[in-house]
Amino acid sequence: MNQETSTYLPPEITINILSRLPVRTVITCKLVCKSWLELLETQEFAKSHLSESVPGLVVYQYDNYIKTFEFEDDKLDFERHELHYNQVTKLDRRAFISSPHAAIGIQGSSNGFLFLREINTQPNALYICNPTTREYIELPNEGFVYRYPTMVTYGFGVSKITGQYKVVNVYHKCERDPHTQVLLRIPKSFCRVYTLGTRKWRSVTPSAPLVYNCRSVGAFLNGNLHWLVSDLTGSYFISCFDLEREIFSTFLPPPPLRPSGRLLGGLVNLGGDLCLCDNSSNDEIVIWMMKEYKNEKSWKKEFVISKRPDFDGESYDFVYPIKVFKDGDILMSCQCINLFYYSNKTKTLRIIDTLELGDSDIDSMLYTSSFVSLESCFPMENVRPF
Repeated sequence: MNQETSTYLPPEITINILSRLPVRTVITCKLVCKSWLELLETQEFAKSHLSESVPGLVVYQYDNYIKTFEFEDDKLDFERHELHYNQVTKLDRRAFISSPHAAIGIQGSSNGFLFLREINTQPNALYICNPTTREYIELPNEGFVYRYPTMVTYGFGVSKITGQYKVVNVYHKCERDPHTQVLLRIPKSFCRVYTLGTRKWRSVTPSAPLVYNCRSVGAFLNGNLHWLVSDLTGSYFISCFDLEREIFSTFLPPPPLRPSGRLLGGLVNLGGDLCLCDNSSNDEIVIWMMKEYKNEKSWKKEFVISKRPDFDGESYDFVYPIKVFKDGDILMSCQCINLFYYSNKTKTLRIIDTLELGDSDIDSMLYTSSFVSLESCFPMENVRPF
């Protein structure tokens, strides 16, 4: 399409066409002509492009870099899965995080916005950023210092009706036996919510005194955040926080899960269903899917994956399924260690070593790149470029 032809297309048609292109191609299109540049920088285009975008992968390397990748399924060969690296969205966290020794955790993503947390600083520094538009927001300091044996976890998502983006902090004070470190009681619980655009934290009614794992983050689905939790007897539940009404509720995980003892259960949104990945066994990984949301009887054991011969042995980490491909292959993440594929054809696991991630530990999750601007969405926030 040349410039002369494009001038005869109504803007809405041009937006519709260009919205179907990947991020790296859209950025190139901005160089075609002035009219395209102006069109591609409108919020109308940003929203249209987001609605057409297919989720990809975001990976944080603990040696400083956040990288995004696009999935490509070959329509003629379902067994061929490719990941295309987006150099234009590569993010060096040192661009806006001043502490040279800060460890960053990806705590959530929604509509192109990443929620990042400095894990080893006190108090925790929290950020919302968009790698595509090169913008970030540093959230106001919560004013709390978290020290063992307290438990703290976060979640990030958007409310279903009003469309408000919210960061949720769940914090429990704990008392443990000084000799065995067994949890004795949870004397106090807190929950705070930060609605982007308000510049302030609010306290809301906390959940019941349940045990949240500080290594997990809230799984966002259907306008709610979800955590796998347990009570003091070792029974497991799923804690659900409604981002619209800002109230907690609980429902049951799959029935066979062990009523007591250690459970390495990773909770995620997998293809629009709530998924619990159980990595507690030394021999296998079990993936459960909730086929009807909040229907406790709809849990289905979808995959049983053998760890042998290369991955068997005692388990220490959460495993999170990221994407199920059309042929049944699964892209998975082992917390802070690596990415790997499960082949539905050969029933085997293999580590992915083609992403040029080096030897550094990683943090990864599903992520949709977006041209939606933080500054246009949240004019009351102190949005900064990087």
